[in-house]
Amino acid sequence: MNVNERAPAAPCGRLRLAAALLLVAAGAPLIAAPANQIRERIAGYKQLGASFKTVNDSLRAPSPSVPQIQAAARQIRAAASRQYGWFPAGSGPRPGVKTAAKPEIWAQGARFRQLQDGFAAQAKAFQRAVDEGNSVAIRTAARSLGASCKACHDQFRAETD
Repeated sequence: MNVNERAPAAPCGRLRLAAALLLVAAGAPLIAAPANQIRERIAGYKQLGASFKTVNDSLRAPSPSVPQIQAAARQIRAAASRQYGWFPAGSGPRPGVKTAAKPEIWAQGARFRQLQDGFAAQAKAFQRAVDEGNSVAIRTAARSLGASCKACHDQFRAETD
């Protein structure tokens, strides 16, 4: 090699930099994923709560609005299906993450799943009652549906401010 020629650049430094950037880029979604999952879960439950409010408000009215109850029943049934994906591993409570989900959800997965299945069954029964249009059956199914929510909340949801 003469004095005017340059030695090829050592790839080692560039490889380290590329590897470091790759690790940072790969880690970012892992950090953001639980927060996104929790936001999705919260949004789903807020929509579910709004649907319950619609049902309860309508049932308290002198003349319940069947179309409103039907729409709410469809939303509740859809949420009952989506709820199974709302609690993936890593989306539980930890420092810096605000969630009402108790760690018992992941520690007692079989029991939690049993209560989710109970809610899904009650959502289906409520939908059937609404479709039949019998106001007594709708009220009874709505109470059973609410009880299935309470059963899960009592065991797996922390009190919030």
